[in-house]
Amino acid sequence: LKSVLSELKLCLVPGKRAHDDMMRPMCRHLRHASRPSVALAFPATSRSRFQSSSSQTVADAHLHDGEGQRRVWRWGCGVSNLPELVQNFEGVTAAACGSNHSAFVSDGLLHTFGSNTDQQLGRATTESTDPAPGLVDVRDGDGRRLRVASVALGGRHAAAVTQGGLLWTWGWAGSMWHGAGAIGLGTRGSFGTPQVVAQFAEQGEAVRQVACGDLHTLVLTASGRVFSTGRGQFGRLGRGSISDELEFEELDYFRNYWGSILSPGKVDIVRVDAGHSFSACLSAAGELWVWGKNDCGQLGLGSGEMQHRDSHAKYPVLMRSLAMEGQRIVDFACGEDHVIALSSSGVIYEWGNQQFLEPTPVTLQSRYSSSVGEMRRVVAGKGFSCAVTNEGQLYTWGSRSSGCLVTETVSECVSLPTPVSPEVFGHRKVVDVAACGSRCLAVTE
Repeated sequence: LKSVLSELKLCLVPGKRAHDDMMRPMCRHLRHASRPSVALAFPATSRSRFQSSSSQTVADAHLHDGEGQRRVWRWGCGVSNLPELVQNFEGVTAAACGSNHSAFVSDGLLHTFGSNTDQQLGRATTESTDPAPGLVDVRDGDGRRLRVASVALGGRHAAAVTQGGLLWTWGWAGSMWHGAGAIGLGTRGSFGTPQVVAQFAEQGEAVRQVACGDLHTLVLTASGRVFSTGRGQFGRLGRGSISDELEFEELDYFRNYWGSILSPGKVDIVRVDAGHSFSACLSAAGELWVWGKNDCGQLGLGSGEMQHRDSHAKYPVLMRSLAMEGQRIVDFACGEDHVIALSSSGVIYEWGNQQFLEPTPVTLQSRYSSSVGEMRRVVAGKGFSCAVTNEGQLYTWGSRSSGCLVTETVSECVSLPTPVSPEVFGHRKVVDVAACGSRCLAVTE
């Protein structure tokens, strides 16, 4: 037991972000390779993030219907290459991973585990890492416990939205010597418990969604406004500057943007997400905008836009190539240095990781193509990707060194989506997956 705990603690200690080629997925040479495969083209289920989904599937015979039996599994980060059930938690409605910590919501209560070097767990613990899930107590000014609707984690911080649309953040807020943090409270330091971000309530804005990058945070309000805060380097905040921000500031770009290709009229933003040093958002029409760092082609704008390691975009840029092809995106995810997107026609695209500089259709090995059902979710981590079908089948591909593929491969890179055996989840259906860095969580029912 001591040996296992020791390995777990070592895994959770934050490491220096690696930029050298040895840490990249080892499959760049496959960019032009000929592969016996077929395009991933199957009906896609248009849906929002899992925590707001009301869809239900039939559970196994030994499980009851409904969210009450939804449980969470964890793997990756060198601790275990196989999913391990997190014991004693049911009714899981949301899950998230950060670079070195993870979180999930069970019966409306938020639980966190992993690294706490910057108080990003949001709860009292004497250890710099805590592998056991612990309760994050979110209470209003009158001391009433609030139910958590969704959660997002970054490199050294975390954020949650409670029912009713209040935003709470905690963790590292920055320092005079190391720049701004990403919790948007207007000050520096560290906060070990959830703090309400009052500016949205004061403006009468309910928060619909929050997304965290390594050192920045994006917020989407119920009225469709997009805000950002944190480190401004590489233009990741999307406001035309590389300056840091201690408070949330709105992206004026979308307030009067009328340049939609797929749908005339003002753009209606419905989703935001953040990678390590870049950002993206999705409109109701299915168009995708990207901005921030582009050193690995993660903005998907082609070779002409990626000329050196400091390549970046300070304002949101419409991914015209997808829109011009009539591809409406229904789900997408930002990994550390790449993006994966699912279109309404069922095609999965990916770009970045110094593999593909523009959206490229993902292919599926021929022997699996006939058994794939409707796709409902795509997720990205550091050098790997995941997809979940409506039938609860999980697919993974990317770098084996991530420890997140849950496959028996011996090759360094799995370039094609490969199904994960249902046995590893006790033959339960996977309804959602979360990933960041080399960490994964899955929710089953």
